[in-house]
Amino acid sequence: MTDHFQRMPAFLQDRIHAEGWTSWRPVQQESFDVLFDSEDHLLICAGTSSGKTEAAMLPVISSLCNDPVDGVGAMYIGPTKALIDDQFSRLDRMLRDSRLTITGWHGDIPKASKDRMRDRPEGILQITPESLQGVICDGPELLRRMFPSLRFVVIDEVHTFMASDRGLQLLCELDAIERIAGCSPRRIGLSATLSDIGGAEDWLRAGTDRGIRSVSSESDSTGRIGIKYYRIPADEENRRRCVQDYYRDMFRLTDQHSCIIFTNSRGSAERTARSLAKVSRSEGSQNQVRIHHGSLSGTLRKEAEEDLKEGRHPTVVATSTLELGMDVGGLDRVLQIGAPYTCSSMLQRMGRTGRRGGKREMVMMVMDDMKKWTPSPPGMSLELVRAIAVTDLGLKGGWTEGIRPNPLPFGLLYHQMIAYLKGSDHDVRWPELRDSMLRMWPFRNISREEARELAMHMLSEGHLQRLEDGTLVIGLKAEPIANGRGFASVFETPMETEIRFGGKVIGTVQGNPKEGRLISLAGKVWLVTGSGDGWADVREAGDGSAESKWESVPPEVDDRVMRRMREILRSDETFRWLDSAASAELEATRSEFREKVYDGPMETSVGYTLFPWTGTRNFEGLRRALMEVPGVEVLAYASPLWIMIGTDRTWGMVEQSLKNHVPKTDAEDYVLLEDVEDMGKYERFVPEGLRAREYAAHRLSFDFVSDMRRSRRVACIVLDGVIHANMALAYHDSARANARDGAFHPVYKIYTLYTY
Repeated sequence: MTDHFQRMPAFLQDRIHAEGWTSWRPVQQESFDVLFDSEDHLLICAGTSSGKTEAAMLPVISSLCNDPVDGVGAMYIGPTKALIDDQFSRLDRMLRDSRLTITGWHGDIPKASKDRMRDRPEGILQITPESLQGVICDGPELLRRMFPSLRFVVIDEVHTFMASDRGLQLLCELDAIERIAGCSPRRIGLSATLSDIGGAEDWLRAGTDRGIRSVSSESDSTGRIGIKYYRIPADEENRRRCVQDYYRDMFRLTDQHSCIIFTNSRGSAERTARSLAKVSRSEGSQNQVRIHHGSLSGTLRKEAEEDLKEGRHPTVVATSTLELGMDVGGLDRVLQIGAPYTCSSMLQRMGRTGRRGGKREMVMMVMDDMKKWTPSPPGMSLELVRAIAVTDLGLKGGWTEGIRPNPLPFGLLYHQMIAYLKGSDHDVRWPELRDSMLRMWPFRNISREEARELAMHMLSEGHLQRLEDGTLVIGLKAEPIANGRGFASVFETPMETEIRFGGKVIGTVQGNPKEGRLISLAGKVWLVTGSGDGWADVREAGDGSAESKWESVPPEVDDRVMRRMREILRSDETFRWLDSAASAELEATRSEFREKVYDGPMETSVGYTLFPWTGTRNFEGLRRALMEVPGVEVLAYASPLWIMIGTDRTWGMVEQSLKNHVPKTDAEDYVLLEDVEDMGKYERFVPEGLRAREYAAHRLSFDFVSDMRRSRRVACIVLDGVIHANMALAYHDSARANARDGAFHPVYKIYTLYTY
């Protein structure tokens, strides 16, 4: 500990002594070796509570104190405002006895604090990518004043950026700062859930000439996990009893404990919090049931966070907003409602526990509601099988989904072209704009011809204007976009209405709820008493039934998860972390799988139902390829589980057509009009041909061709207790519809209903 300790300023040494630290953890020692003794970038991949933050920030702080710089010396970039606020509190305490300042900068930070940083930039800046984009658009003079000697950029929870356009935007922003301010900062990435270290290194060092080194700790697979299964029957009498048992179990697992209950959506969080609070009141518990998601006011979110940090034994029902690395105190356990979407998410959520010397503990509660439509074939719980697959992959080998950034982000290219012109202090002509864009790593796969096609489209649509001397300026059509409040973000934000109670904002809901409507928000039911443009006043409405809708797109399912699901169904493996109901349901699902042979193409009276057992991208590639096979019609599908096709051809003929046709066809030819109509926030301003190319490169895969299987015959197939093979011919010939609950619905709805 001595060598690196002696290189730290006195106030840090005093802090370390006060904390009682006598040695460095391995990940800290290795990180210090890189940061103190080299000029390389650094990727730190280590589990929750491994000391990652100290591993990065102690050398950063030491460097800035021992060798001060002009302007901002280090920039910390976080994915959420809550994480930035949490890290601000930690670092502010650490720097209390120093002259080094720290400034937070995001939408909830007072303007006065930001103005002080503008006027006198110094110390450490903590910021989101969206706020950083706003700083860049304020012009080169500000960047040169703020970042002339920027030495470090620390990117927390770096895995959340790597596969998104938001992360590509961040790389563009770092490129702009380095180019304009003339700095060359080292990058430090922090993550608890990465398995593709090579891909993460490529992303972190993108566009720079520095080397990069990685430090990692062995994934911690210790701790306890359990999966409990519940089947909720359709008949009202038994249904009510089973629902009550479900929430009583939830209450028993959380009461008198400090817990987070994670859900996969805001709607699920609202239902769970409301129902659990009702059970808690009926049991006479004094424990608070709080809720935390992105549509709640900052005040309500902070109340939940403070209860957790202070150890008041609350139960907080949350979405991914509490998934990331903020300090949530000494949690006793976490619950997960339903199968988590990804292995990364499961490991991140489980890692919320065990932060202060305790054991990691997660209980996953998987429920099948027989009254609601499900994509699983009858007698099978594929939700349970997915929960088992994700748990097994994540815990046994620490596997997480790979990094696959958008290879052709044309929408982001449009955004960055406008941002470049908006922030420029000189006349810009096409060669400069083109070369400045295409030299950036996010646009490395975009050709000069494609960039020119986009620019010509922007000119023709009035988003760009070329002056007589060739100078490019923002066109009239793009001026409202460039100057709008939402320009800094590259993700779409649906129209939301601010909900007010007693003169205070409690949160937002999507859409525009009218007077007299019941809505669910903050774990309560509210009656709208008045509304206007972007706002609605409410009063509490007791225990009525209400839903608030929040649209979101679930993450893609990886090929490996689907393959593991099939392996589990084929095998006789036992899993000691299943309760008796889950074990029994797994065996029943396996029995149905083997009896009906849900293991490939299955012949029906109108064609086939395919179970490809592949991830979302391959599934969508297969579905689109089938639509192009002569004599084949896609009747219904549930991504990424099954596709029902109508055809008179044998499966061998269909398979051969796919093998012959797919390799000879450009991927963008399989893109549908509905795919490119609503791709992203800025893709709408991109020519349709480029949109199709981007969609095909980023959302579709055709690897399934090399792994196609022969069909297995069965007499018929039942998909959800209503759709039968003998019914398929009728709706295939008449209305191309799908039967559910005794009614006919258009085929496309089967996909929108399915949120796998």
